[in-house]
Amino acid sequence: LHTQSFPSATNLLGNISLCYYDIRFCQFLSRLKAKASTMVKQWSSWWLLLSVLIQTFRVGAASDKCERLKTSLTYRQEKAPRDLSGVLPVVVERVNRVLDGVVDVEVEWDGGNLHGIVGDHIVKCRVTRLASSLRDDDMGEEELDTDEHGRPVVEQCFHIPFTILDTNECTLPVGHPMRHQCHEPAQCVNTIGSYECVCPLLEPEPRMMEDATDAYWEKLKSQHRSPWELSLTTESSCSQSASTYGCCPAFGHSAEGSRCRSSFRCPTDSCSSGDLNDCASNARCTRTENPATRPNYDCKCPHGLMGNGHACRPGIDAKPRPMVKFDGVTPTDETIKHNYYCGCTKPVVDACAGFPPCKGANEICQVTASNSAVCACKPGYVFAEGYGCVDESPPVLKLRNDPLNDHTTRLKQGDVYKEHAVDIVDVNAEDYMRSLKIAYSQPLPPGCLTEIGEFHVNYTVATPWTSPPYVRVTRKVIIEDIDECKLDVSKYDMSCPVLVPKCDFAAGATCVNTKGSYTCHCPKYTTGDGFKTIPSDQKAKPRGYKGGTGCKDTSKPVIELSGPNPKILKACKCGGLTGIMGKNKPGASSDGEGLLSAQRKTYEDDIKDLIASTAGAELCATHTKTNPSANDCVKATDHTYQGAVDLTQRVKVGDPVQKSNYAWKVPYNVMDDAGNEAKTVWREVVIEEVDLYDLEHKI
Repeated sequence: LHTQSFPSATNLLGNISLCYYDIRFCQFLSRLKAKASTMVKQWSSWWLLLSVLIQTFRVGAASDKCERLKTSLTYRQEKAPRDLSGVLPVVVERVNRVLDGVVDVEVEWDGGNLHGIVGDHIVKCRVTRLASSLRDDDMGEEELDTDEHGRPVVEQCFHIPFTILDTNECTLPVGHPMRHQCHEPAQCVNTIGSYECVCPLLEPEPRMMEDATDAYWEKLKSQHRSPWELSLTTESSCSQSASTYGCCPAFGHSAEGSRCRSSFRCPTDSCSSGDLNDCASNARCTRTENPATRPNYDCKCPHGLMGNGHACRPGIDAKPRPMVKFDGVTPTDETIKHNYYCGCTKPVVDACAGFPPCKGANEICQVTASNSAVCACKPGYVFAEGYGCVDESPPVLKLRNDPLNDHTTRLKQGDVYKEHAVDIVDVNAEDYMRSLKIAYSQPLPPGCLTEIGEFHVNYTVATPWTSPPYVRVTRKVIIEDIDECKLDVSKYDMSCPVLVPKCDFAAGATCVNTKGSYTCHCPKYTTGDGFKTIPSDQKAKPRGYKGGTGCKDTSKPVIELSGPNPKILKACKCGGLTGIMGKNKPGASSDGEGLLSAQRKTYEDDIKDLIASTAGAELCATHTKTNPSANDCVKATDHTYQGAVDLTQRVKVGDPVQKSNYAWKVPYNVMDDAGNEAKTVWREVVIEEVDLYDLEHKI
């Protein structure tokens, strides 16, 4: 054995027929043969193991008395018995053909799938035979027994050989239970007892797949393959593999082996069939580098045709009209916009596409009947000598911001005129807008409008080739009066300060609206123009303005005296001694006259002292009102536009002015806030000298 090659050892193992003592071991040996190729590579002590097995067989042969039938049962995998119900009839039939006197057959079945394992197998059975049917040399050492019918019988053990031949799963018809599970485009490769699924080569080698030997699988594994020759990444078992060999279980008919192979997916070459791509019939289908690309093919139009190469979809794609520019090569923008159109069509030359721009105004490129390009007037224009391409119909001017369509814009004083211009109703409006002229009948103020009235705005578009040589529309602008006296001062102080009334409101002036302006009026008890000063640069001044004198208070206060006027003050008259019978004669005593003269000299000072000590209250004191206040003696009133103002506290009592030897007058004066002085009012003060004799005489 040591001088034999490994393949010879495998063949020798296939010829061993020492399976006499146990059917399970025979099944193991059959599987061992199927795996011999792999085991030889993996086990370095193969020959030692084989020696042990042979010794075991010899021991079993010595102890097992089962006889091997000479005739063998041969089946292919797809027709081999699958279970005990299939094995039993076959074994019984074979036993009855070979042996005589058979009354009972017992098959020992371990439940294995013999039909799935290629090779030689043994089925052990015990046969009960009538002793009368056996020759003496057939008895051997079997013991004679009696069955239930009282017949002498002998029980014998037999080994029935089974041979399972390989079935090519790749050629079985669709629907056959053992047909391969490879999913197209994967190809089926038959192996001994099973099969594998292989992704097809883009350039297949002749006869490479006819002999699936170890060398075949090694070569397949070592080959450099493109992504199109490897299984898919996410949708397949054995991802990125050339085949299921070495990935799926070796026995392809097991549950896991079948599932693994049926899940193996190879890339589908969409260009292999017209049903797998949407390329037009005259386009060439080419694979992309990566089969995972969606779509994984490209459609190329042949030379001289233009399009995206994909078949046109009725009702979806536009009719193919590919065009190239005047150079005959470059596709037009419209063609690019439509993705070069569907299918593959011979392009039409657009003579104006890419043609140099026309230099004349309103000229465009146009194609002649001979499909050549020329510069001509664009639609809506005609050629006029001296003007070139001009609009054949005059434009229509329509005023903007004209809600009543009466060509009138109504504004108020304080508004700002905003130029809304016109809309030129014409397909060539943009060209006309360049020559639009706007003229005003009077200069516009730089800011707000302050004067009432109206002005006009003319909008003119020149059309020198028509008669008249222009188109014109006029806007009338009316500026209406605003009541300046009711303006929101906070608003107009910023937007139009000229309109804010300049009346002297602090002095009581009132604002009166007039047409187009206003005026200011001063209140009662004041005089002036009622205006504050208006800047000199303001040209139009309101009516009644006289320099901005405002409203000044010119009303004088009025003083009214209370109490006696004249005020009588009494003094004792010095005249010497007086008796019961009468008084002294005048001049009887020079000293008395001197005293009287001295007394009279102090009267004025005494009056001043009385005024000063009583704040003037003494001047209105009477026997019935002996203790008046100073305000009880006088009242001062100032009449203003805001009403009467009491100035009594401001009244000043002046020094007495002598009118005669025994009479004085005292002045009362007062001044208001505006500096107006009241007319001086006088109170008379009279000194009455009383003689003692006369007083007693009266009493």
